[in-house]
Amino acid sequence: MPRPASCGPCALEPGYAATMDDHQLLRYSRHILLDELGIEGQRKLLAAHALVIGAGGLGSPVALYLGTAGVGRITLVDHDVVDLTNLQRQIAHPLARVGQPKAESARQSILAINPDVEVIARVQRADAKLLDQLVADADVVLDCSDNFATRHAVNAACVRHGRPLVSGAAIASRISTAPTTASASARIPRPEVFSERKSSSMMMMGKWKRMAVRLSAG
Repeated sequence: MPRPASCGPCALEPGYAATMDDHQLLRYSRHILLDELGIEGQRKLLAAHALVIGAGGLGSPVALYLGTAGVGRITLVDHDVVDLTNLQRQIAHPLARVGQPKAESARQSILAINPDVEVIARVQRADAKLLDQLVADADVVLDCSDNFATRHAVNAACVRHGRPLVSGAAIASRISTAPTTASASARIPRPEVFSERKSSSMMMMGKWKRMAVRLSAG
């Protein structure tokens, strides 16, 4: 399906949504029945472009749900390959794709469910140069990366280009998400700040452990 020339899901050309065919109306009928979404909302999803950074434990379900929801264009960025140890949590990747790039594997999984969407796999590290190129062309950015350096680079790119950012994180048994608008106030601390805090916390934990050992010995 061709995308309108205007960038952004809320600036649709008149009559663009009328190109939804009977197959699409049936596929997305449960969305269309929702008052909060309806046919206009589904039309906006079909015209939208989502950029997903990371195709691992967080990126796998995110990418699959975006594809099944009918987001018209999805760009997946991940430089890593599928490993056997990934399979118990990274649901976009089957056993047969061990050793393949995660971005390409996730692309195949999305298209197997919904071949009508356009999925672009970028087997690259999400550095500042690449993000400047990709973020500018996206309507929304979803940060599913697993390191602070990438998170900082994604956040900075979204601030520069004025794109909304949704960040997700999984730590042990806790999961958190934080949708933000792109503004200077949304900038996160530099990666080294987290490293300093982590080192300080580890030093404190070491002191408490040594104290506990001395107390138990006494």
